[in-house]
Amino acid sequence: MTFSIPGFDQWTFQIVMFGSLLVLEALSGDQKLSTVLEPMDSTRARAHELINRPCCSLAAAHA
Repeated sequence: MTFSIPGFDQWTFQIVMFGSLLVLEALSGDQKLSTVLEPMDSTRARAHELINRPCCSLAAAHA
């Protein structure tokens, strides 16, 4: 299930479990950014940090 955060109109978000990790994913067009959430993290604050300062981004190859 995806959700939106005010102020990030071009992005949708989802929280997924990856093993024992809770991961916030930000999706916009072909872009997909993700970061691990800690138990007391603010989802909104982490979304701001993820989009404004991504530390790594992978682009999907299109055939």
